[in-house]
Amino acid sequence: MRRTIVIKKQKVLFFLLLIFIFNSGLVVKNESELEFKDKEIVYDVYTVKRGDTIWTISENYEYKNKMRFVMEIEKANSISSYDIKPGYKLAIPIYKSK
Repeated sequence: MRRTIVIKKQKVLFFLLLIFIFNSGLVVKNESELEFKDKEIVYDVYTVKRGDTIWTISENYEYKNKMRFVMEIEKANSISSYDIKPGYKLAIPIYKSK
């Protein structure tokens, strides 16, 4: 009987934790979407040089969150960080106020 109660409490705590984590993710996602809500996207074209990575390329641009910027570059070009080679042209998303 006591063991059953302990297991039920653990399950309830586990599900509450999952709900909390899920809701936290939604809040972060919504905040990042709001960051660009009133901005238009223009694209800069960058030619990849030897030794470049998306991380080093992102350092040439002003952006609040570097990791998000790297993901935006990857998304805009349908690539991963490992797919770039010298001479490749990347579309770099730039967010400008309307």
